[in-house]
Amino acid sequence: MKRIPLILIASGIVLMVFIIFFENTFPRGFHQLITSSTDLSHENIEGIYVGDNIKSNKVTKKYEIPTEKSRDVEKYNYYLLRDGVEIATDQAGRISRFIITDQGLPTAKGIHIGDTKEDVIRKYEKHHYTRSEQGFDIVGYVDKKRKISLEFWLADGKLEFYRFDEKSMK
Repeated sequence: MKRIPLILIASGIVLMVFIIFFENTFPRGFHQLITSSTDLSHENIEGIYVGDNIKSNKVTKKYEIPTEKSRDVEKYNYYLLRDGVEIATDQAGRISRFIITDQGLPTAKGIHIGDTKEDVIRKYEKHHYTRSEQGFDIVGYVDKKRKISLEFWLADGKLEFYRFDEKSMK
């Protein structure tokens, strides 16, 4: 009878150690699930929001509708709107992701390419997750009400690009 509780305790300890040491490598969805929500309602890219349609007047007034894909991805269509601004759309043309590399295009809270992790956390505050992917350190925020996320991808302590997208993006 005493063996069962010991096995459960040992299993729990092993699981906790695994999570502590490997949490950074868990997929984005895991982090978004366990991270408290942050209000990202003001986040937009030059007045365009995740969920806007690429063919809407809001988008076509600013950009020429791209016809050539910038990436070959099965589920989404990726397009360059201009240098430093790439989007992904679903098959209906709804914008699902922004990828920003333009140093002159800050987030709603004033984060620019080249800023530090500390700058990001100071402006976006404590409800974030950290993870690693493709050699980048990532600081992420999730707005659970709007089902959107904002991730800051850093290399050598500096922001290389940021992604603003639907929570469901893979």
